[in-house]
Amino acid sequence: MNFESAQTVKINDTVYDCFMDEHKVIAVEYDLSNHDELSYKLIFTVKDKNGHFSKYNYEDVYLEDLKYEDEEEKSWVNWAKDNKDFFTEFDHFHTIKAIYKHGFSEGFKYRQKYSYEEMMQK
Repeated sequence: MNFESAQTVKINDTVYDCFMDEHKVIAVEYDLSNHDELSYKLIFTVKDKNGHFSKYNYEDVYLEDLKYEDEEEKSWVNWAKDNKDFFTEFDHFHTIKAIYKHGFSEGFKYRQKYSYEEMMQK
């Protein structure tokens, strides 16, 4: 979720992790530890449907309809929710997300280049 959208989330709102598991927001806090206005972080304390509490950075939660997310992020969420069992073997969540998103953008760039070359040949 982007920072602007995250600022609209209130206590008792519903957010979703990348597996589209539902979480109720029970607290919202700003992490101002860097003392740099450009690096403010929003941290959500959430409760899942089983009553377990977790904390999520605003970048790691989503609205139900993935509103305001770009195609790269939507693709990541769709892949993650369809491959949830993969994450039981690998616990480097942020690394996997970065690799997936990098691969997505490189594949998209390749497709654009290929389409351009194909068009020039015609």
